[in-house]
Amino acid sequence: MVNIEIRNFEDGGIEISHIGDYKHPSGENVILIDDDAGYVKACQKLAESFGKKALKVLVRQKFHFAWLRSFTEQMGIFCQFTVKTPKIILGDMWMVAVPDWLNDETVTSQKLLDLDIPTRDFERFEDMLLSYFFGPAFASKMLDWSNLSEVITALARPEAKEHCSHFPVLNRCLEEKSKSWARQTSEHWIMNLCADLLNNPEKLWRELTLWALLGSYPEKTLEYVVPSQRATFLRTVPLEAIKDLPLNRVAADQALAQIEIFFKEIGPSVKSIGDFQKVLECTSGRLGKEFQFVTDLLTSRQVEGSKADIDLVRQKFKNCLGLDAAKLASISRFAKPPRPYIPKESECWNADRWITWATEEYIPYRHWQTQNRFFDLELEEAVQRFSDWYVTEYTSIQQDEEKSLVQILGHWGSSIRDETLSLVILVDSLPLTFWSFLQESLNKAGFRRHELTYRFVPLPSDTQISKPLVLQGGWESSDRSYDDILQERARNDWGNKRVVYLPNLKELLNVELNKEPAVLLLNFLPSDELLHSDVELKGSTYEEELYRLFSKITDSVKSLFERWPGQAEGFSVYVITDHGASSILEEEKKSLEAKVVNKLFTNEKYRFASIDKSEAEAIPENLWVLGYRFTQPFIQDDRVYFIPRGHNTVKAKAGGSGYSHGGASPEEVIVPVAIFRAVKPSWKDLGLRFLNLKIDPQSKKAIFYIQRVFPLQIDIQNPNSEAIRILRVDVLSPDTDVKGYNTPNIEAGRYSGVTIECYFNKSAIENSELTLQLTYSVADEERAVKLSVAADFKSVASGGFSLKDLK
Repeated sequence: MVNIEIRNFEDGGIEISHIGDYKHPSGENVILIDDDAGYVKACQKLAESFGKKALKVLVRQKFHFAWLRSFTEQMGIFCQFTVKTPKIILGDMWMVAVPDWLNDETVTSQKLLDLDIPTRDFERFEDMLLSYFFGPAFASKMLDWSNLSEVITALARPEAKEHCSHFPVLNRCLEEKSKSWARQTSEHWIMNLCADLLNNPEKLWRELTLWALLGSYPEKTLEYVVPSQRATFLRTVPLEAIKDLPLNRVAADQALAQIEIFFKEIGPSVKSIGDFQKVLECTSGRLGKEFQFVTDLLTSRQVEGSKADIDLVRQKFKNCLGLDAAKLASISRFAKPPRPYIPKESECWNADRWITWATEEYIPYRHWQTQNRFFDLELEEAVQRFSDWYVTEYTSIQQDEEKSLVQILGHWGSSIRDETLSLVILVDSLPLTFWSFLQESLNKAGFRRHELTYRFVPLPSDTQISKPLVLQGGWESSDRSYDDILQERARNDWGNKRVVYLPNLKELLNVELNKEPAVLLLNFLPSDELLHSDVELKGSTYEEELYRLFSKITDSVKSLFERWPGQAEGFSVYVITDHGASSILEEEKKSLEAKVVNKLFTNEKYRFASIDKSEAEAIPENLWVLGYRFTQPFIQDDRVYFIPRGHNTVKAKAGGSGYSHGGASPEEVIVPVAIFRAVKPSWKDLGLRFLNLKIDPQSKKAIFYIQRVFPLQIDIQNPNSEAIRILRVDVLSPDTDVKGYNTPNIEAGRYSGVTIECYFNKSAIENSELTLQLTYSVADEERAVKLSVAADFKSVASGGFSLKDLK
């Protein structure tokens, strides 16, 4: 049986067609006559159907066709008789008008009727055939930026030649399509390119790859690899039009050779950040080796870029294949952050002030220090003052529910009780330095941060001390398993929910889920192991390795969420850690008599020592000068701990630059804790008001003077549970030149102010209202709020003086 498609005949219409041996579309109410029996059946069907419903009869043999004509004439059955050639059948099959240049012989010889092409709404035969073999871009009416890359790469592939060889009709289709595209455009470069598509698409792909990579470099760079007349043509092609063009491998290697020569020659002359920016402008941003050449310029220390300069590099190479976010993040080491404020010895800071200093100033600068091995004595003295403060205030800090890491799960208790599924991720050693990588990874997976705060870890900052205390939420000394601790926690604090302890990601992926409320705790250890290793020996960076680890966490969390049967609103991810970590500079390492050191510091990844009280007095005094005799204030313990002051490290880490912990530096004891959810947070609007406005008693309007600098003061209230950062201030009306303003961070539930220096232009005198817009970020989400006041803008000259101005 053959395939036949019925047309929409009028009721009772009958069509009898001779189709020979060719395939034809099928459908209902269709009869195919292959033999004499089929002929007899058709005659019966014709007699029954005449005048009642549409019918199509398809006839193979000519004599059957003649018999039917005679039969219908004798029976008085009115029929339409047609002869279907291969070309006509092809049009019926594909439901498209077949062009005049296509003949029956071509249809037959190239077996076009054997192609199983899905019927679609195509206007042209060429569009249908080309789309089938080369992709949907060939159905486009115009060739432009949106489909150029797809068209070129489709025709340049080896299989394109095979298709055109097997079906020569494709060459004619391409010729017709190219002419059509050339007619539809007013861009001369597209007209010229249409001709090249037919002549040699592989060569065109290579040339466009060279242009895409070398187009911003000096002109001679391209002319070394492309004939001058072709270079002239290529320069008419907008680079933006081929920014997504897949790169031809051979051409990319040619371009890379030229780029390497360029950097070797230009490198020694790059002496300023302006020179560097010019070189960066030349790059295509599409080759990993190109990225390496750029970073080599920064490594040479001939130029020192700012954060803005490094961001330009990241932006340029953000879509470069083979460069992940970790590699892009690793170049932050080249941007020297502002040096932190050095607190005076007479200044008495509280916990919030130390947190702000550490998170906003110290941590970025410290990371730059350790990456560049840059010692700063004054800053180290500030870090030691922090250690002094923390050890002194330790008891009160750990008793504060808002500051103690030990109390964080209790702080979140009501939220965990109310949820259907709570996932607590306990990342073993998560320094603030690398927090953004985990947060970014969770954001990309669709989880939004709902809360971020900073907590102080117990001393010593070590897993064996800190982790059990955090899980149990109290200071009772315990040798129970983590699973036992969590089960008790569930009974006491989490409404006796089902609790599952997960020692690794595999267990998380395999955990059984249902709608029963549950708390899952993932104890993630690889981050601590990684930070204690020396990744530089493997030619990697901590950024790259941690990014990969955090991506694994995120993938597992996303998988868990996707197979969980509950509502998104009932699922939360809580991220905590047990301590941070420090990377120690050579200048910060001290040394004592080897016997004492080897006895007390048995593991070089820890900076603290645990000493029996009975032996503490026998320890040389020069050890205690480097740190503190620390005893636990909340735990009955027969141990005295040596906690190093600042970054003092008595036992140097052998042969490497890995991280260590156990001290009281900011990066070890101040850690992030956060909540993420798969739903967007509902942030509260800021409270805003103008301060110190001069109000006219009659009009009740604020008075401002044009053409002079006028300081505007705004009081800002942050009612959210997260800190906010003011990003920018714009005067929407009237016409104003903003000369400057401050951009404070405002902690959760706190107040701060912004002062804007405004110069109201002359046209402002026609306005009756002042409107400002403050743009701020909360949890990395950018938001804006407006503030308006009825205003009267006056000329300074018209202001004058009167006795009313005198007090």
